[in-house]
Amino acid sequence: MEIYLIRHTTPAIESGVCYGASDVDVAASFDTEVARIKPLLPAKSLEVYTSPLQRCEKLAAALFGDTYTKDDRLKEMNFGDWEMLPWDNISRTALRKWADNVVFEHIPGGESYEELYVRSIQLLEEVMSNGKDAVLVTHGGVIRCILAHVTDTALVDAFDILVDYGHISHLQVENEEIKVIFSNL
Repeated sequence: MEIYLIRHTTPAIESGVCYGASDVDVAASFDTEVARIKPLLPAKSLEVYTSPLQRCEKLAAALFGDTYTKDDRLKEMNFGDWEMLPWDNISRTALRKWADNVVFEHIPGGESYEELYVRSIQLLEEVMSNGKDAVLVTHGGVIRCILAHVTDTALVDAFDILVDYGHISHLQVENEEIKVIFSNL
């Protein structure tokens, strides 16, 4: 079985703004980015799962038509009270508290990185139990959690995994063992 993880394309938001679970649209470069991603995908039948946030759902529709399943567990981390604020406007004390315990610390009104990890891996396990080749169109945080899980990377180090917009990771599952075949773009 094969699983492809695809990060959404560039969002239509200014640099320096904290967003995660906010429903941010895609940037004007969307069509160009889709054209770059499309030839990298296999020409075979795939079960498609997407975050319901429009930056992912639009990519799923552009790549696979209307045959996809939306799943809230594929949403990006919820930054709660920080959503849509410039990072510079968030209290240095609050940011430091979060950074000092980035895996377990809850963002005010949001979630912890551990909670993102748990829901990401729960979905991955369900997709694997289906046994069908699949695509997850999702966000950088979800992909980092899955790649950390697959590579036995400590969750605190998952932030070092590079996942650019339009990034694709290809996983292969054999006998419940998961291997990263490639991770590019």
